[in-house]
Amino acid sequence: MRIPGKKTKELSEDLQTMDAGLAMAADLIADNAAKSLREGRWADLVADLAEASRRTQISLHEAVEKALAEGETFETLANGSHLSPEYLQAAYEQFNREMWAQAGPDKDGREPWRVLG
Repeated sequence: MRIPGKKTKELSEDLQTMDAGLAMAADLIADNAAKSLREGRWADLVADLAEASRRTQISLHEAVEKALAEGETFETLANGSHLSPEYLQAAYEQFNREMWAQAGPDKDGREPWRVLG
Protein backbone atom coordinates (compact mmCIF):
# COMPACT_ATOMS: atom_id res chain seq x y z
CA MET A 1 0.00 0.00 0.00
CA ARG A 2 1.43 3.33 -1.00
CA ILE A 3 0.82 6.42 1.07
CA PRO A 4 -0.20 9.41 -1.02
CA GLY A 5 2.45 12.12 -1.06
CA LYS A 6 5.13 9.85 0.38
CA LYS A 7 8.15 9.54 -1.86
CA THR A 8 9.29 5.99 -2.54
CA LYS A 9 12.78 5.01 -3.53
CA GLU A 10 13.36 3.98 -7.14
CA LEU A 11 13.59 0.19 -7.39
CA SER A 12 16.03 -1.72 -9.57
CA GLU A 13 14.54 -3.74 -12.43
CA ASP A 14 14.67 -7.04 -10.54
CA LEU A 15 12.99 -5.47 -7.50
CA GLN A 16 10.35 -3.91 -9.76
CA THR A 17 9.57 -7.42 -11.03
CA MET A 18 9.26 -8.69 -7.47
CA ASP A 19 7.05 -5.71 -6.58
CA ALA A 20 4.79 -6.43 -9.56
CA GLY A 21 4.43 -10.08 -8.50
CA LEU A 22 3.48 -9.05 -4.97
CA ALA A 23 0.97 -6.54 -6.30
CA MET A 24 -0.57 -9.19 -8.55
CA ALA A 25 -0.92 -11.65 -5.66
CA ALA A 26 -2.47 -8.96 -3.47
CA ASP A 27 -4.92 -7.98 -6.22
CA LEU A 28 -5.91 -11.61 -6.75
CA ILE A 29 -6.82 -11.85 -3.08
CA ALA A 30 -8.23 -8.38 -2.44
CA ASP A 31 -10.17 -8.05 -5.67
CA ASN A 32 -10.79 -11.31 -7.52
CA ALA A 33 -11.03 -13.74 -4.59
CA ALA A 34 -13.03 -11.36 -2.42
CA LYS A 35 -15.52 -10.73 -5.23
CA SER A 36 -15.80 -14.47 -5.92
CA LEU A 37 -16.46 -15.10 -2.22
CA ARG A 38 -19.14 -12.42 -2.01
CA GLU A 39 -20.81 -13.79 -5.14
CA GLY A 40 -20.61 -17.40 -3.97
CA ARG A 41 -18.45 -18.51 -6.91
CA TRP A 42 -16.52 -21.18 -5.03
CA ALA A 43 -14.55 -22.59 -7.97
CA ASP A 44 -13.40 -19.09 -8.93
CA LEU A 45 -12.51 -18.33 -5.30
CA VAL A 46 -10.36 -21.44 -5.05
CA ALA A 47 -8.70 -20.72 -8.42
CA ASP A 48 -7.96 -17.11 -7.43
CA LEU A 49 -6.50 -18.12 -4.07
CA ALA A 50 -4.43 -20.93 -5.61
CA GLU A 51 -2.95 -18.53 -8.16
CA ALA A 52 -2.30 -15.93 -5.45
CA SER A 53 -0.55 -18.62 -3.42
CA ARG A 54 1.60 -19.61 -6.40
CA ARG A 55 2.54 -15.97 -7.03
CA THR A 56 3.40 -15.55 -3.35
CA GLN A 57 5.54 -18.68 -3.42
CA ILE A 58 7.45 -17.32 -6.42
CA SER A 59 7.92 -13.97 -4.67
CA LEU A 60 9.15 -15.76 -1.55
CA HIS A 61 11.72 -17.70 -3.58
CA GLU A 62 12.88 -14.53 -5.33
CA ALA A 63 13.16 -12.68 -2.02
CA VAL A 64 15.33 -15.42 -0.51
CA GLU A 65 17.42 -15.51 -3.69
CA LYS A 66 17.98 -11.74 -3.56
CA ALA A 67 18.74 -11.78 0.17
CA LEU A 68 21.31 -14.56 -0.29
CA ALA A 69 22.92 -12.59 -3.13
CA GLU A 70 23.21 -9.60 -0.77
CA GLY A 71 25.02 -11.62 1.89
CA GLU A 72 22.21 -12.90 4.09
CA THR A 73 22.30 -16.54 5.17
CA PHE A 74 19.57 -19.11 5.66
CA GLU A 75 20.20 -18.77 9.40
CA THR A 76 19.66 -15.01 9.49
CA LEU A 77 16.61 -15.20 7.23
CA ALA A 78 15.08 -18.07 9.20
CA ASN A 79 15.74 -16.34 12.50
CA GLY A 80 13.39 -13.49 11.68
CA SER A 81 10.72 -15.60 9.99
CA HIS A 82 10.02 -18.31 12.59
CA LEU A 83 11.37 -21.06 10.31
CA SER A 84 14.24 -23.43 10.83
CA PRO A 85 17.26 -22.72 8.63
CA GLU A 86 17.11 -26.33 7.40
CA TYR A 87 13.47 -26.00 6.36
CA LEU A 88 14.10 -22.67 4.65
CA GLN A 89 17.09 -24.00 2.74
CA ALA A 90 15.32 -27.21 1.70
CA ALA A 91 12.24 -25.30 0.57
CA TYR A 92 14.40 -22.86 -1.38
CA GLU A 93 16.44 -25.58 -3.08
CA GLN A 94 13.43 -27.77 -3.93
CA PHE A 95 11.19 -24.98 -5.19
CA ASN A 96 9.96 -25.51 -8.73
CA ARG A 97 8.92 -22.24 -10.37
CA GLU A 98 6.84 -24.11 -12.96
CA MET A 99 4.84 -26.06 -10.35
CA TRP A 100 1.36 -24.92 -9.48
CA ALA A 101 0.50 -24.03 -5.92
CA GLN A 102 0.04 -27.00 -3.64
CA ALA A 103 -1.65 -27.07 -0.29
CA GLY A 104 0.23 -30.06 1.06
CA PRO A 105 3.02 -32.54 0.41
CA ASP A 106 3.58 -33.85 -3.10
CA LYS A 107 3.80 -37.57 -3.91
CA ASP A 108 7.39 -37.64 -2.61
CA GLY A 109 6.38 -36.09 0.73
CA ARG A 110 7.95 -32.70 -0.04
CA GLU A 111 6.03 -29.59 0.87
CA PRO A 112 5.98 -26.35 -1.07
CA TRP A 113 6.70 -23.04 0.58
CA ARG A 114 4.52 -22.21 3.51
CA VAL A 115 4.24 -18.75 4.94
CA LEU A 116 4.05 -19.14 8.69
CA GLY A 117 2.85 -16.40 11.01
